[in-house]
Amino acid sequence: MTEMIYYNSWLSEYKKPFGAVPINQKVTFTITCKWPVIEPVYLIVQKDFGDTFEVKMHSIGQFQYQVTIQLTEGQGLYYYFFKVLVQKNQQDEVVYYGNNQRSKGGEGQVYKREHEVKPYQLTSYLYTDSSPKWYREGIAYHIFVDRFYNGTEDGKVLNPKKNSFLYADQEDLPMYIKNEKGEVVRWEFYGGNLKGIIQKLPYLKEMSITILYLSPLFEARSNHKYDTGDYLKIDSMFGDQDTFKELIQKAKEFGMRIILDGVFNHSGADSRYFNRYGTYPGMGAYQSKESHYFDWYTFKKFPDHYESWWGVKDLPKLNTENPKVQSFLYKDQNSVIRKWSKLGLGGWRLDVADELSDDVLKGIRLALEETVEDSVLIGEVWEDASNKIAYNKRRHYIEGGQLHGAMNYPFRAIIIGLLQGSITPQEAAEMWMNLKENYPVEAFKSNFNNIGTHDTERIYTVLNQNVAKLKQAMVLLFIVPGVPCFYYGDEAGVEGNADPDNRRMYPWGKENKEIQTFVKKLAAIRSKETSLKDGDFYSFSQGELMGIVRLSNQEEFVIMILNTANKENRLETSAIPEQYDFKISSFLDKNQLNHIQLQPNKAVLLIKEQGQEAKTTIF
Repeated sequence: MTEMIYYNSWLSEYKKPFGAVPINQKVTFTITCKWPVIEPVYLIVQKDFGDTFEVKMHSIGQFQYQVTIQLTEGQGLYYYFFKVLVQKNQQDEVVYYGNNQRSKGGEGQVYKREHEVKPYQLTSYLYTDSSPKWYREGIAYHIFVDRFYNGTEDGKVLNPKKNSFLYADQEDLPMYIKNEKGEVVRWEFYGGNLKGIIQKLPYLKEMSITILYLSPLFEARSNHKYDTGDYLKIDSMFGDQDTFKELIQKAKEFGMRIILDGVFNHSGADSRYFNRYGTYPGMGAYQSKESHYFDWYTFKKFPDHYESWWGVKDLPKLNTENPKVQSFLYKDQNSVIRKWSKLGLGGWRLDVADELSDDVLKGIRLALEETVEDSVLIGEVWEDASNKIAYNKRRHYIEGGQLHGAMNYPFRAIIIGLLQGSITPQEAAEMWMNLKENYPVEAFKSNFNNIGTHDTERIYTVLNQNVAKLKQAMVLLFIVPGVPCFYYGDEAGVEGNADPDNRRMYPWGKENKEIQTFVKKLAAIRSKETSLKDGDFYSFSQGELMGIVRLSNQEEFVIMILNTANKENRLETSAIPEQYDFKISSFLDKNQLNHIQLQPNKAVLLIKEQGQEAKTTIF
């Protein structure tokens, strides 16, 4: 019956316009029903967590039924499917047509029972919310500050902390010293600092880096600094405020902007505000109910039972709904966001954005925009940011006025799954198109793409030190929409399992030159090609071949074909299914990729610039 009833959310002849739409937009739905139909056909729509309503569709001939609706219920998600009364074996039967079993969008399927239907998602956003051009067209480099480079003249660690240890050699592998409860009791440091980053700006420039995303800089006991001790002070192991200002200025001279990591859901237990260990003068929330900071936290039983991030007692949760906390973090003119942004920051990446309410995210965004022009706000979200539910609430991160984009962990999962063979090229192509369909266009372009961070295994380790696979991962990182961000040392072949092993020191002078040269070449291509920075996106597949098209127009495009197999493969454009309004097969027939022989685990780029012949590059 599937052949007799058909709908495809990726084709304008069935849904127009494509993908996410602004509020109050009119959307036209068309379904083909070749089975004998007893009219009417219905479109069933449910506003997220709201009422379900049926809309009668009208016949437009050629077995097609159509209806146009206006999205008047405000921002958020609409879910929809179709109800059809058909005549089968001289009997009337109600059937339903919804999304496919994987809920990936595109072609759907027939269901016999309404409760089994997987509906399609339609995202409705407030307004077009573009990120700054410098961000959207940039290439980012994620620096875990303690592990990058020590810029002091004598190579000594700046201002070592009490009750910590220093590594004897830069090549020592990271480790923790923990007690019987699994709590870290001795933090360890290599000595990377802000002067080190300043000294390595020429290297980063060579790699075409334009954005530096720095791990937290504020005073804290740990090496990672996600346990903030003082939000208004640079950690003395990294330098001071003057050094940070120098970094911002020097980076600007090299054409780079800086994004800081904002950790506002929780502070450290060893902080000026909580002060569990009495490190700071005055009374913290842990010490007295009379403390100015007492209601910044939530105590279940004072003083030892309090809300913390995922139960980690070293990270007491800030009550970010408290007006005093909001004033301190972003509302006041001398708040944390405003103080540091005034120095010339490019923007912020918000740690655990799921833990911050929509109102808090809006407040941070507003404070940032009031303080510095052309700034960006990115959030840590591990799932599809368009439909995330956190703490039983649907989140509206990318619907306007909150985040410009999210850390793109879904893209990372697709890339790794594709290269490890756990998902097929066809599944990867469909998953990418599904994300494109779900995200507002500008948010899709503004995602912060990664294939590794301080929270994940190193990509080189994930791919079993396979250089060919690592190169393919890097190609995908630089080709897909969004801002490519690679974790310090990934371009040098640094290995590492889960934390703390993924936080090794950068191997200055001992880099894998093959990988480094390859990434440098890719970054240069990405920096040059308009299609890769702002072009439209389509993904397709053929057997073991993965294809991506980025195009500005028919005269300016980049096409990538990646062979995931350990054997040679040949692309046959005539055999590629026509899944989109943009006819990939017809387009590819016009260039030299048609019938090209692809070597095992290799990628081919076909680059067409305005007014020039297309050029093929094999990676």
